[in-house]
Amino acid sequence: MPPRYSCREAPEASKPARKVRPQAARRRGEAVLGKSRGSYEHGHSGVLNISWSDVARLCRHLVEKIEESFHPDVVVGITKGGVIPGAIIASMLRRDFYPVHVTRREQDEVTRPKPALLAKIPTDVVKDRLVVVVDDIVVSGDTLRVAVDECWAQGAAEVRTAALFLHSTSHRPDWFGLETDDLIIQPWNALVYSQGRWSLSEEYRTKLEEMGVSTDDAVTAVLLETT
Repeated sequence: MPPRYSCREAPEASKPARKVRPQAARRRGEAVLGKSRGSYEHGHSGVLNISWSDVARLCRHLVEKIEESFHPDVVVGITKGGVIPGAIIASMLRRDFYPVHVTRREQDEVTRPKPALLAKIPTDVVKDRLVVVVDDIVVSGDTLRVAVDECWAQGAAEVRTAALFLHSTSHRPDWFGLETDDLIIQPWNALVYSQGRWSLSEEYRTKLEEMGVSTDDAVTAVLLETT
């Protein structure tokens, strides 16, 4: 039986982890740095639609976890997806925010087998400072490593990592917001506006079709209502 499309919201960050497992294994919390696990592509057990409210809750949760043991001077967000939670977290912490351009993509299409550093961080931004590097989702950890290495190369005093989402086989950043093996529908990536109409992004459409999930106009309508 193909996985069922679900528009359930990510639960409150303050709830116990045992209540955050309605379909795929997931938990919130803190992880330690480790070797790369998994790969860029990941098999999904279901579909999880994330709302903007979910993003705000997860960012608040990450801020609380980060501040328990680390007090960054600077927040660095990996473009494009990591810039959104990175900027939110920096605002919540009242810290400076800077982007670093590390990607496998060109014009939103995957064109590189490995992520490339396309725009460096100026040395005076991170030199002798405590840095937290933020991405939206971590799978192989390759993108995160490139960004972290760039911070070290520019003289950072210490570098930690955080991500909104990861999978059970993912590389583990220092902190993460939500663990799930569902396909995560991000609110900033879900819909594309073209030729006067909104439609489901081609990347999500392809993945959903591969999973046997309907991608008719009803899905787009639901996404418009919830993102």
